[in-house]
Amino acid sequence: MHQIIAYLRLIRPHNCAIAAVGVWVGQYLLPVRNESAPDIAAMLAAFLICGFGNILNDILDIDSDRINHPHRPLPSGAVSTTGAWIGAGALLAFAAYVLFLLTAFGRAICIGAILVLILYNYSLKHRPFVGNLLVSLLAGLTFILGGARGGAGVALALPGPLIPAAFAFLMHFGREIIKDIQDMAGDNASGSRTAPVRYGMTASLISAYITYLLLIASTLAAYLIGWFSISFLYINLACLYLPILLQFVWLGYRPTSAKCQTVSFLLRLEMLPGLVALIVGRKF
Repeated sequence: MHQIIAYLRLIRPHNCAIAAVGVWVGQYLLPVRNESAPDIAAMLAAFLICGFGNILNDILDIDSDRINHPHRPLPSGAVSTTGAWIGAGALLAFAAYVLFLLTAFGRAICIGAILVLILYNYSLKHRPFVGNLLVSLLAGLTFILGGARGGAGVALALPGPLIPAAFAFLMHFGREIIKDIQDMAGDNASGSRTAPVRYGMTASLISAYITYLLLIASTLAAYLIGWFSISFLYINLACLYLPILLQFVWLGYRPTSAKCQTVSFLLRLEMLPGLVALIVGRKF
């Protein structure tokens, strides 16, 4: 049982579940009314690919995680590196099988996501802002994958899956910067040149602040254009705008790794009402 729990912690199923829900929301927000059942294959593909990426990330980050996250399954010894590689391979093999159930556009998105994950983890992860941009792009792609059933032309039309994809990109980009600030000690020790290590904590915090201001502005613009109802605005006001502003005021006063960890956790929780706002507030 302990081994199973350790593997689940390695996969981080809560993150994978959010990716799967993002696929469904992307399908729901297609610009033409879509009464078909949820694309379970696409949701499963997103879950598996996300899990694969999480394991690969932890395998290649084991040295810095011994400082930043010593209680994670790999640095704590709960899961061996060999066992982690086997788990990553199993998830990737299962995902490859599921891809045959998707449309050509959906397969292209998933294959591209897998290649980006590998490139990110092996080469670009520790370059200032580049790794953050790639992770944020992958988060946005889950919504596009949800619309892939309708084909590229429909999935990429406005309004539609591109709207939540843009929101997700900004939400994750700011959070990734906060996570890098949290991990500065281990990243610096392992030679990683993330944005906080390269440019300092203050400049990185400012970039995160600007990102979330852009997120707030873009959601307001989507409401003012008429794509979403007043309920979309109310949910975002109560569960996104005010909490984010309060969190960043608190974080800006003597920022620490522990504070960054708390804010990162809260930002992840705030993704859920953001998804609800998209579903409840849809007008198109």
